[in-house]
Amino acid sequence: MPQMQLPIFYEGVNPITNDVGYERREKTVVYYCGTMPVFSHAVDDLDSFRMIVSQLYVNGTVRQANLTRAFQIKALALKRWVKRYRADGARAFFQSRPGGRKPKVLTAEVRERVQSRLDQGQTLSEISAELALNYDVLRKAVGDGRLKKPLKKRQQPGFRAEPGAQPGRGALGADDQKPTQR
Repeated sequence: MPQMQLPIFYEGVNPITNDVGYERREKTVVYYCGTMPVFSHAVDDLDSFRMIVSQLYVNGTVRQANLTRAFQIKALALKRWVKRYRADGARAFFQSRPGGRKPKVLTAEVRERVQSRLDQGQTLSEISAELALNYDVLRKAVGDGRLKKPLKKRQQPGFRAEPGAQPGRGALGADDQKPTQR
């Protein structure tokens, strides 16, 4: 007949079940089975946390409900971690993941075409209509630096342009300006 084990934990250990608990010490988290420490990791090491939680579940040591309750994690997230653990083992949490995705809309060729039109002075809305692109895609590309919008030329301060006035000469032209009165 199996002997019952009392839930004995040191002071400060948070129980997950009657047999398993964890404790946060300074910058590390230590996991216990009874009074014996079985695993530890840094507080901010999410990969190790995901691995040990998945391992506890897959080995049958702790049920899903106990883990979600003890660590306030979503059951769906735990299921995803367990799926990764079952597929590739512990290394699934520590191997580098594949790099970023290739652009689907703004490929290098499309980006060159858009940039040439921006340099010619076309607006984003004109370009998006002409090339059948979403305006927001172009706006975000300008915002994060993938596309460069030419700087707008500023008028000289203190002069307002009137219809028919030459650019850069103010309302009256450079030679026939009135002196400002104080």
